[in-house]
Amino acid sequence: MRITVIKINLILALVLSAWCVEAHVNPKINKIKRELTQNSSASFREDCVPATEQIDMAINNVRARLTTGGDVWWNLDDGRYVVPKVPIGSGLDEVSAIFAGAVWLGGFDPSGNLKMAAATYRNNESNDFYPGPIDPVTGTTDLQTCENWDRFFRVTGEEIDEHLRKFEIANQAGEPYDQDSIPDGVKYWPGKGNPYFLEKFQFELPNTEQALGSFWDADLDNLYDPANGDYPIIEIRGCPLPQYPDEMTFWIYNDAGGTHTATQGQKIQMEVQVQAFAYTTNDAINDMTFQRYKLINRAQVDIGDCYFAMWVDPDLGCFTDDYVGCDTTRSMAYVYNEDEFDGENGCVCQQGVATYCD
Repeated sequence: MRITVIKINLILALVLSAWCVEAHVNPKINKIKRELTQNSSASFREDCVPATEQIDMAINNVRARLTTGGDVWWNLDDGRYVVPKVPIGSGLDEVSAIFAGAVWLGGFDPSGNLKMAAATYRNNESNDFYPGPIDPVTGTTDLQTCENWDRFFRVTGEEIDEHLRKFEIANQAGEPYDQDSIPDGVKYWPGKGNPYFLEKFQFELPNTEQALGSFWDADLDNLYDPANGDYPIIEIRGCPLPQYPDEMTFWIYNDAGGTHTATQGQKIQMEVQVQAFAYTTNDAINDMTFQRYKLINRAQVDIGDCYFAMWVDPDLGCFTDDYVGCDTTRSMAYVYNEDEFDGENGCVCQQGVATYCD
């Protein structure tokens, strides 16, 4: 079997490839139109059900919603890329700079057949991605695997700092590292061979060459065991030393779990592993989030002319008065307001959407 690994780094402040267009119409209206025109009589027998889990990255000045279904930065109804972040329950408006974003993938098999998977405004009738990994031998997945992996794995820099401090104390004392004192984010990280994973989640980690959640292998045994000094890291090419952020979230999804009801495309059998991370700083990085995608072709054949992209709907507060542009020399896209007031009538926006005002 041939395994192809594609690694892509995505930096969001929006550092993305794009082309210059005017702002779109309200995405919710498009969504309603699609649902009204959807053929409700069609039904498909699917091994997996669509992803359900959501989590917020919120370690710095951004509160960014993540989902396990191939899309990010919204809660399936409203934009949830909130910057600047405001305290939950404070009564202050949470103004979102992005409405939604999602992965697009496509390419050709050796016979010239187009395979693709993509998401925009995902719902139960428009879905190409399912939670969890793909079996490296069969190139398939099943309902139980998808349900097991409809979750996130989160670790903080504070947990890793605490773990390294405790390990060093035990090491200097010549004593075994107390397994019960390992911080949860470190102890239950989905690194290859983690001996504590089963007791927490009640299912086994797959034994794959790609090693799942990346980690610093202190004892060089190619297995993750924090009791031996291993710890989660960002898997970035060119970093001479292991790096870890102030917050890191890992999850896996695939396009093999069921019918592609969003694109009607053929399955690629692509496994997508995502690292989302952020830093607490005193500079502009405090207003940024980062995402890194590892794409693994689990099909029996190569996929050629394969393209990966992030579809992004950047609603900068009010969605009716935005423009977007790009700088192709820096692979950077940007969104800006048409005037000094965010809103179509002063600071007021349709549907009660919160705005940045002035």
